This record gives sequence, structure tokens and C-alpha cells, in this order.
Amino acid sequence: MPGMIKWIGCILILTLGSGLAVGGETAPILQPYVDALAEHGRRPLDFVNHLLETRDLVIFDDGLHTALEPFEFYQRLIRDPRFQSKVRYIFLEAISMSHQACLDDFLASEDGDFTRLYPAFQDDFSGQGWPLSSYFDLLRTVWEVNRSLPTERRFRVIGVSNPVYWCGITSAGDMELFRRSLASFDYSMYRQIIHHLANFGNGEKGIFLTNTRHAYTGIRQRDGSFFWNCGTFFRQWNPGRTWSVRIHNAQLYIEQSREPESATPRTTAGMERMVYRWVRMEDGRWDAAFRANGNRPVAVPLTGTVFGRAPYVGNHMLTAAPGQTMADAFDALIFLAPLEELHQTAVVDFIYTPDFRKELKRRLQILYTPQQLKELLETNTAESLEQYIAKFFQARPAVLSPQSQAVGPADAWRTAKGE
Repeated sequence: MPGMIKWIGCILILTLGSGLAVGGETAPILQPYVDALAEHGRRPLDFVNHLLETRDLVIFDDGLHTALEPFEFYQRLIRDPRFQSKVRYIFLEAISMSHQACLDDFLASEDGDFTRLYPAFQDDFSGQGWPLSSYFDLLRTVWEVNRSLPTERRFRVIGVSNPVYWCGITSAGDMELFRRSLASFDYSMYRQIIHHLANFGNGEKGIFLTNTRHAYTGIRQRDGSFFWNCGTFFRQWNPGRTWSVRIHNAQLYIEQSREPESATPRTTAGMERMVYRWVRMEDGRWDAAFRANGNRPVAVPLTGTVFGRAPYVGNHMLTAAPGQTMADAFDALIFLAPLEELHQTAVVDFIYTPDFRKELKRRLQILYTPQQLKELLETNTAESLEQYIAKFFQARPAVLSPQSQAVGPADAWRTAKGE
């Protein structure tokens, strides 16, 4: 009898832990997702290394530039001998090609001193610096691994963003002209990457670390034409060479467009022109399936699976052709951790040197109108720009991701659409 009780207890634990049964009632709507993970799921490191046997470039969408877990995964990849034997190039959207010398100098250095990287992280599109610790941790890992590799097999890190010359931006008009130049941003990144890969003719392979807007493979507008971005250029012009992988995170859901108030500061990403929120995919069905899989990290193809048949949700959803799916946007999905456990990376303060803080004051007076600056100081209870800079641009530890904490209940799928 004790053995029978133990056996029944184990079955009950497994059933409840799967997320497929609550109070004795099954949830068959989740079964196709669980079956897809069982049939097609692989460990993420194994999945990517296998993928690189047949693809020359893997494009990773980190979901959020501030996300910590994707960069921890990239570091595990870089330390993997299988990956080291295949990949030469690591392409970064976040770094401008105008600061390639900083990256090269850092990776070639004997001391791995981050000060060599400061200009690359001070001159970003926003003008306020790119202080994400995850990027410095990534580059430190590349530097460390490279020291153990033969010269001919060492990783190269390439910044592929448009050139940024803040010394030439002296007015709001200059800033507006620069933002207009970013209309060619995705094509420029495509050309930089394919240049280094010699039009896929030199046998070299790489990974491209980017964000959602640049990783789509084939989302179409209502007239049937593509929303052209970097991932789409590769898919349409170099078929069979690339694979686009979405790393599971909170999903951007655009509700409507809006005309921002005149007092609202403009941004390069243009989020001030959207009404949006962060959601779970399919009301949490994906999350429930991952729970049923023990929340183990897993990679699964989107093409041909129930995950890929999910309706498209993302940046273009207001003007995208109807009927498109997540498999039209990406080739695969990697789950690293539950949404509730995802983190926003720590922020460093060391790039904010005394000279850069002076430059930052100059840039803020270009980025904001006098009225916007006044409101910025009032909101942050600062009496001057110097005080605001000293107060705001400080080091901060990693925290739980605000976006992934705002996605709503995990079990909304139980009542969604009458199910």
C-alpha cells in the first residue's frame, strides 16, 4: 500500500506540474503545444550548433535590447567549442560601424580594458549612451575566449549600425536629418554583414544580435509587399543562408497609432507614436506549454508547429496583411526562462566620464526643447541639467523585467475566446 500511494502521488505531481490538469479537468487545448515541444524541442545550444551546419548566419531577436538572459545565452554559445569551430563573426546592431576601431582595439588588447570601448558606447543613436552591462559582459567573454583560440579562429565583433558623428550634430535640425538618414538603417546593416561574409562566398559563418524590428523574415503589408528589414533582405535575396530565431519574451502588442503631443520628446524608435502594451503569446498558452515541459530551456522550430501557427503579433500588426503568423516572422523560438523570471540587465556608469557628462549636457539641449527640459528636471526633482545627469546616469543592478511583469495573468488562455 505505501508503494501504491507513492506511485499515485508521483502521477498526481507530474499531472499537476504539466499544466494540463487542474482539479481533475484536463486542458486539451494545450496538448498540441506540449506535443510540439516533445517532438521538435531541442536544447538551445544543440539546436543552434546543429543549425550552423546548414546556415551561414543565425539572426537572434533578443525581444528587448535590455533583456539579460539572451546575452547570458550568447556567452554560453561563445564558450562552446562546437560554436567556436564554426563561427567567426559576431555582428552587433547596437554598435556603430564608425567605432569599429574601438572594438578591434579592445579585442586585440592584452589587458581587456573597457576604457577602449567607451567611445563606441557613448555615441549611440539616442545620444545618451548605451550603458547596458550585458554588452560589456558579452565583449569580455569574447575577449577571454579569444585568448584561448588560435589567431585564425578568433571571433571578430563587428558593429553594423549607421555611423554616428555626434560632433557634427549641433542643433535639433541636425538631429532630425540624422533620424531621416536611418530610413536606410536595415539595408545598411544587411550590406555590412554580407560584406564581411563575402556574399557567403568565403565559408565564414556568423551570428547577428539584434532586436525584433530587424529580424523578421517575411511579414507583408496589406498590399502584399514586404516590410523590408535586415532579416527580410537576407531571406529574400539570399534564401537558405540564414535563420531567424526569436528569444521568448514579453510580446509588443500595438493597439493603435497616435499623434504625439508637441511636448512629447521624439525618439529614434518612434514608440511615442504608438499606443501599445506587453502581452503573453496566445494568452499564455506558450507559457503554459513551457511549464508543462518543466520550464527547461528549449528551442523549437516555428515552421510546421503549432507555435508558428499563432497569429502574428508585433511591430507591424496595425498595417500588416491579415492572416499572417509567427512563422512568417521568424523561423524558430528559444525559451530560456519563464517570463516572470526574466531580467532587465544591470546598467553601468563608467562610460559617463567627466568629459562625457559635459557632452551629454550639450546633447540633451539638442534632444529636448526648453519646455521639455524644464519638465524633465521637474519630473526628476533636479535643479539643473548637471544635477539631473548626476542623479539619473548611475549604475543600477539587474532587476526583474518591467515588460515581462506587465503581461497579465498566466492562465488567461483558460477563458480567452470562450475556451
